Amino acid sequence: MTSLQNLLQTSKGFWGIIGSMLLFQFCLGLYSAQKLTVTHDEYWHLPVGLLSWETGTFDYDRLNPPLIRTWSALPLLFTSAQSGNPAHSSDPADYGDAFLQANPERYHEYYVLARCSILLLSVITGILLAVWARELFGVSAACLAVFLWSMSPNILANAALGTQDLAIAGFFLATVYSGWKFAHNVSWKWALITGVILGLAQITKFTAILLLPILMIEWFLIRFKNSEIKETLPGKSILARWGALLLISGFVLNAGYLFQGTFQPVSDYQFQSSELKNLNQLPALLQKIPMPLPRDYLMGFDLQRFIMQQTHPTYLDSAWELNGFRSYYLCALLYKLPHAVQFLFLLAVYCLFKQKKQSAFIPGRILGILVTPVLLLLVIATFSNNQLGLRYILPVFPFLYLLIAPLAEQLDFYRHKVFSYLVIAAALTLPLSLRFAPDHIAYFNEISGGPENGDMHLIDSNLDWGQDLYRLKDYLHENHISDIGLAYFGTIPPSTQGIKYDLPPELRVVPGRYAISVSILEGRPYSVRKQDGTRHNLGPDMLGYFRFFEPKARLGYSINYYELTPEDVVRWQTAVIRANRNLSPQ
Repeated sequence: MTSLQNLLQTSKGFWGIIGSMLLFQFCLGLYSAQKLTVTHDEYWHLPVGLLSWETGTFDYDRLNPPLIRTWSALPLLFTSAQSGNPAHSSDPADYGDAFLQANPERYHEYYVLARCSILLLSVITGILLAVWARELFGVSAACLAVFLWSMSPNILANAALGTQDLAIAGFFLATVYSGWKFAHNVSWKWALITGVILGLAQITKFTAILLLPILMIEWFLIRFKNSEIKETLPGKSILARWGALLLISGFVLNAGYLFQGTFQPVSDYQFQSSELKNLNQLPALLQKIPMPLPRDYLMGFDLQRFIMQQTHPTYLDSAWELNGFRSYYLCALLYKLPHAVQFLFLLAVYCLFKQKKQSAFIPGRILGILVTPVLLLLVIATFSNNQLGLRYILPVFPFLYLLIAPLAEQLDFYRHKVFSYLVIAAALTLPLSLRFAPDHIAYFNEISGGPENGDMHLIDSNLDWGQDLYRLKDYLHENHISDIGLAYFGTIPPSTQGIKYDLPPELRVVPGRYAISVSILEGRPYSVRKQDGTRHNLGPDMLGYFRFFEPKARLGYSINYYELTPEDVVRWQTAVIRANRNLSPQ
C-alpha cells in the first residue's frame, strides 16, 4: 500500500494509473460500439448532425440542440458518408432511413465512428473528475472517483452510443467545476472559462438550463461568510465579471446556432408550452422586444417543454402510469446501480454523520456544492411526466462519485481495519458489474434479478433501446429461420437487415415463430415498423399474451424469441377460460 501511495504522489504515476483506467473504459466501450445495433434515438441523431454540417441549418430536428450531433458527425466529414438529402420531416426517423439508404454498406461503420466521439468525451470527463477530486480530497480519492466512473455499466452504456446523455453529464461536471474555481478566484479568466463551458452546455441538451441556478447556489455556498476567502472585490467588479460570464455564455449559445433567428421578436413565434405561451399573451408593444436567443433553440426548448407536459405511459415494477411515478428515479438507482456503488455511498453517508469539525469527511461547503445538482436534477425528474430512463439523470453520477471518493483517503489499516477492508472489498467487486459486456444498457444489479429479469422493473432505454436487432438477424440465420412474426422496439427497419417478417396478431394467439422486444412485451404502446418500412400503431398491451409463454431464446436481454405450437395455443385458451371463471390457471 505504501509503494502505491508513493507512486500516486508522482505526476507520472498518478496519471499513469488514471490513464490506464480510462483506456480500459474506452476499449470496452469500443467493443460495445461495434457490437450493438443502432439504438432508438441514435438512429436520427447522426444523420441530423451530418445534415447540419452540409446545410448549415439546425431545423431538421429541433428537439435537441446541435453541438453533440455535429460533434458525433465530425469524423464522417473525412469519409464518403452521405446524408441522403432528405426533406424536412415531422418524423426524425426519416433522416435515419435516408442515411441508411445512402450508405447501405458502411452505415454501421459510420455510427461506430460517431460513438467513438462520445467515448472520447467520456475519457475527457474522467480526466476532469480526477483533477477536481484530487484538488478537493487528494490523489487516492481521485483514483477512486475515476475507478467508479470507468467501471460503471450505466456510464459505459451511454458512452458507447452517439447520443447527448453522456456529454451533458460531462458538461454538468465541467460547469460546476469551473464555477467552483470562479467563486474562489473571481478573475476575468475564470469568468471567460465558465461562460464558455456554460454556453457549450446549453447547446448540448436543454437540461443545461438548470446550470445557471446551480452556479448561483454554488457562488453563495462558497462565498457566504467564508473567512478563507481573503480577496475583497467591490460589488461593481463582481457584477462586471458575472455579466461577462453570462454574455459569453449567450454568445456561445448563439454561435452554436450560427446566430440564425437571433433577436427575432416574440410576435414571430407561436409557442406551445405553458411557460412560453405566456409570452404570446404579453401586450403588443412588449411582443416587439427582440429575443436574444436563436430561433431554433427557442422553438426546440418550447417543443421539449410541451412534450414533457403531456401524459406519457411510464412503466415501473410491472405497473403503468400516465403521469409518471414519484419513486421512478430512486427505484432506477436502486435497480441499476451496482451494489458496490450503493454500499460505498452508504459508507460515505455514515462517514458524513460521524465526521468531526476538525477532520471533516467532506467540508460543509463542498458537500453543498456536490449535493445541489444531484438534488435539483432528481427533484425535477421525479415530477416529470416523461420518465423514460436512467439516462435522464446521468449528470448526477459524477457528483455521486465525488461524494464517495473521500473514502479512499480514510483508509487506515491500523486504526480502522474493518472499515478499510470494507472499502477495498467493495471497490474490488466493481469490475464484476461489467461482466455482461457489451450489454451495459441492460445492466441490472443482483437483488433486482439481473438483466434477465430487468423487464419486471423497468423497460425502454433502461433495458431495451433496439440494441439487439443484429443478434436477432444472426440467430435467424444460424437456425435457418426465414419467416417470423416480429414486433421490434427500435427505429431501424428490420427489413433492411434481411429479416422477412409479419407483425404478430394482436390479442389472439396463433402458432408460429415470433420475436418480441421486451418493451412491447410488457405492454408499451409503440409505432412498429412493418416489412415495407411503414408503421403500425400498437396499442397498450396488444401483445401482452406472450408473457404467458416461456421464450425459447433471449437475445441480448431485449428481444425474446418464441416458437408457439398448437398445444401452446390450447394451453393459453384453457388458462383464459379458467381465469374468466375466477379459477387460478394451472
